[in-house]
Amino acid sequence: MLQVAICDDERTHREEIREMVLHGLFAHDEVAFDIYESGTQLVEEIERKNFHSELLFLDIHMPEKDGLEVAAYIRERELDVDIFFVTVSAEHVFDGYTYNAFSYLLKPVDVRRMEEELGRYVTKKYAVSKCLHVIINNRQERILLDQVYYFEGDGRKIRICQNGEEQSFYARMGELEEKLREQDFVRCHQSYLVNGKYVTRMAGSKLYLAGEELPVSRKYMEQTRQFVRQRMLRNGERDGINK
Repeated sequence: MLQVAICDDERTHREEIREMVLHGLFAHDEVAFDIYESGTQLVEEIERKNFHSELLFLDIHMPEKDGLEVAAYIRERELDVDIFFVTVSAEHVFDGYTYNAFSYLLKPVDVRRMEEELGRYVTKKYAVSKCLHVIINNRQERILLDQVYYFEGDGRKIRICQNGEEQSFYARMGELEEKLREQDFVRCHQSYLVNGKYVTRMAGSKLYLAGEELPVSRKYMEQTRQFVRQRMLRNGERDGINK
């Protein structure tokens, strides 16, 4: 499921973009939308921690708070969202580079141009994101591994801890560990399988990542210590181990 946000002060443009995105992504993924009528409304939802979209279509010319102000706000807070600027003028095209926008589209948006840019987006997104396919609520879902902080096991139920939402599926932690052994995940505890991408350090029997600390059990102590050390050294950092 791809979460898409559209922020535009004109209803007709919001509806046109929504229909184009639904059509352009139909063959690739299911889509859910969050609709914002102004930049101010979008910023307020971010401040309430209610914004979880992965892709944002952002109008530039809006009253009160324009799209460039919103983009600056998003980048200052390092939100993980790809931005498509959608506007009536090419005058701000270089601002797309400033705010690391994925694309810059001119209104009225050409359908073929939108499809091309969505295709490029999907190719890039899923080419760099390895996936785990699981059954959630009787439906097969694709979990992007680079967005997962860690998996937490409780019996046969596995909780996915990631930015913005938590989901659960049924599996054995040992089987999941084996499946993700080559995907930079490490088992630090009977109940935890951690994504090395988010690990910042290890201190004693604690592993720190994504603003949380997880326990490291005696059984998995040595393999976790070696994993953290090798990963930090590979990234040119200090070894990240505090004994």
